Amino acid sequence: MAGDAGASADGRAAAPSAAPEPGEPPRILVVDDDPRTLRFVRDALAEAGYAPLVTGTPHDLPRIIRTERPRLVLLDLMLPDVDGIELMDQVPELAALPVIFISAYRRDETVAKALESGAVDYIAKPFPPTELVTRVRAALRRREAPDPFAVGSLAIDYERRRVTAAGVPVELTATEYELLRILSLDAGRVVTFETLLRRLWAKRENADANLVRNFVRNLRRKLGESAASPTWLFNQRGVGYRMAKPPDR
Repeated sequence: MAGDAGASADGRAAAPSAAPEPGEPPRILVVDDDPRTLRFVRDALAEAGYAPLVTGTPHDLPRIIRTERPRLVLLDLMLPDVDGIELMDQVPELAALPVIFISAYRRDETVAKALESGAVDYIAKPFPPTELVTRVRAALRRREAPDPFAVGSLAIDYERRRVTAAGVPVELTATEYELLRILSLDAGRVVTFETLLRRLWAKRENADANLVRNFVRNLRRKLGESAASPTWLFNQRGVGYRMAKPPDR
């Protein structure tokens, strides 16, 4: 059953399933310590054709994401011993996924802080099933078919896989383009070396941070910027890289 794929509604972890096959319903991971919320969200997502994975144990997040490969995470803002914003910093696996916070807190400053942490949306409890499903569907659509990216003279047309700098096409290898795409989709947030290695070189033995640095060096050269005075790709020493955030995001 889809609702039991990641963990039971009382938070006990279940055995991991195989990676999703093409054509399978998108897996959505729900993290909340309230069993009633887990059941409500699980049922709403299943009714809408998604495959919900539910857990009340935030410490299981890295394992569940690695084994179940969800497409999106619904994350409670306030969990026992940790809040969702702290988890965004502590769990590198979350950086590769769109995250929607669910919370009873409605204050503007709380919502702003949650979104600044890197979440793509925020839903205040209580919410009807239609709102939940609509927000999830919209977040997945933005991730899979994002609007073109533009910062200064750099532009990325995701649909055509076309990159230009000052109007001039930039020829990138498939890996270079995917690296740029990952960083741009999370523009404004630091994407860790671990996340980049897992998403780009998961099957490559002995891959380390130096491999990422080499590809970033090539990217900078092709984009016409320097490490000493970067315009778009910024290094967070010992952690990873951050891409400049478009002014309209």
